[in-house]
Amino acid sequence: MPRSLTLPMAALLLALAPAPRAAAADEPVLVEFHFTPVPGAQIAIWLEDAQGKYVQDVMVTQAVGKYGIGNRPGIWNFLSSWRAPYGPRTSVLPVWAHRRGKTYPKIILHDEDPGDLDSLGFHENTSSDEPYFCRPLSPPEHEIISVDTMTCPSPKVFNSDKGQFDPGGEISWYPPRNDILGFDPLLDAEEIQTYAELNDLDAVTAATPPGEQAAFVTVLVRPEAMAEPPLTAYLEINLEADENASYSFDRETDHYVDPDLSAYGVEYLGQPAVVYAVPFDPLTKGFRGTSEYAGYADWNGATGTLHPPDATISTANGSGADRLKVMTKNGETFRWGVYSHGGPGDGGTTGDGESDSDGESDGVTGAGSTTEDDPGDGWGTCAQVQALAPVEDLALVSESFDRVQVSFRLPPPADPTIALKEVQVYSIASNAPLTEELLGAAHQSTFAAGELNTTEGLVSVEIGELWGDYTYQFAVRYEDACTNRSPLVTAQITTEAQKFQTVDTFCFLATAAWGAPWTAQVAALRTFRDDFLKTSPTGVDLIRFYYAHSPPLARVIAREPLLRGLARVVLQPVADAALLATAGG
Repeated sequence: MPRSLTLPMAALLLALAPAPRAAAADEPVLVEFHFTPVPGAQIAIWLEDAQGKYVQDVMVTQAVGKYGIGNRPGIWNFLSSWRAPYGPRTSVLPVWAHRRGKTYPKIILHDEDPGDLDSLGFHENTSSDEPYFCRPLSPPEHEIISVDTMTCPSPKVFNSDKGQFDPGGEISWYPPRNDILGFDPLLDAEEIQTYAELNDLDAVTAATPPGEQAAFVTVLVRPEAMAEPPLTAYLEINLEADENASYSFDRETDHYVDPDLSAYGVEYLGQPAVVYAVPFDPLTKGFRGTSEYAGYADWNGATGTLHPPDATISTANGSGADRLKVMTKNGETFRWGVYSHGGPGDGGTTGDGESDSDGESDGVTGAGSTTEDDPGDGWGTCAQVQALAPVEDLALVSESFDRVQVSFRLPPPADPTIALKEVQVYSIASNAPLTEELLGAAHQSTFAAGELNTTEGLVSVEIGELWGDYTYQFAVRYEDACTNRSPLVTAQITTEAQKFQTVDTFCFLATAAWGAPWTAQVAALRTFRDDFLKTSPTGVDLIRFYYAHSPPLARVIAREPLLRGLARVVLQPVADAALLATAGG
């Protein structure tokens, strides 16, 4: 497959030639990767050798690596929304996916009703409980949830189709999700029990970086991966709905709009994934970085082709190639940077950028340079692997139905010259304790050292986007700048139940039927109540009767998909009339 870079690989090899190389290593070499992404991006990092052979995974964001968004059941261009369960995002990271060379069974809908195969909804009656994804949202809901509350609109009331293997034997370049712990033989396909085993990305799956903050990823490069230097460190980054003049898409014509649920889902297509590449020799201590992107992927993820840079890709305002922001660290300015700690006996070299054989800049700077003025967050000398003490005094406090405060104390560092890199908090809805074996299924939240809120030695972080009235297992560990990790410390909490009965804001039955207080139907009924019913004595009596008798029924409806469907059928004409009335029509 084509693998175009900003320069031919031969020129990049020449750029590396002057630096003296340490003897071949028998031990792994610590390598750091530095970059600053925009928020909400999906990212993969990997290494290839001088022959273009894929040699090592470094990192992939958990939406792809854990929740399998590249291999979900449903039509590929289904309208999306925050944590929507259906439609594979085959364009998310296609260069990374194809170059790995690993394939998986394609996941299709388990719901075999022909009328449901092209639908965003109506799968609930043949589906089990959903541990992570939300029901599809309308555009107004999506704006509220993705920007403001970040809370699933139907906690404990949404079931999703977990899919099955394509009986025709079709394959996917992406793994299936691996966060499913439960199996209902009456509702699920047997193969969902194998999803976690098929998903081989546990060790490299990481939390999505928060965005607009410098990110710092480390890896120990295996000795066998360094057999044919130099290596090239690749980063692929994608951002949904990142459109421009060359990649302009329409909600109605370029995506599949479910005719029965046309008000749900938002467009997600945009510019393709963009790839950065930096060649380096792990056994040569120093930094190399670039501000130029190497190319871009197919907009629809059809192949793993890397197209050379051109004017169709944006380069500013956080779009296109500017999804990685220009950053400066230790005197180096770059978008994608690699620092190797070098092999044994390497005293380090210095350099300030190289030129190719034609005398033109290769866009890769800092070749062979070392800078040790900031060893606290990497980019310096690391000691041998050492054990770290666990966190102390771990405590969980429920702040609301969907948020938990996690507090703990960090022990004194084993080596004061090596700074804290990050704290990792894992959470999973389960009654079983969270162990190392279950981390692959748990949601990971990562907090950089600079983000931590510490008061009198007590560190507090907030974990959101949880389900209400669920028992959650939490685990906390921390990692230093030399990749040393502490043991897991665990605790358990049951979140508060989401309340469906606040007189001033919620409509009990309607909220239970549609799953959220901000749906158009519930909003219309609430406005009708406030603007019309409350203005007359008869209307006030109706409201009092409703509040007296509907909460118990709402609690039953909220947990039964069939009853919710029937309630929607009964309430829809009322909601339609309320919409007309509140619109003045």
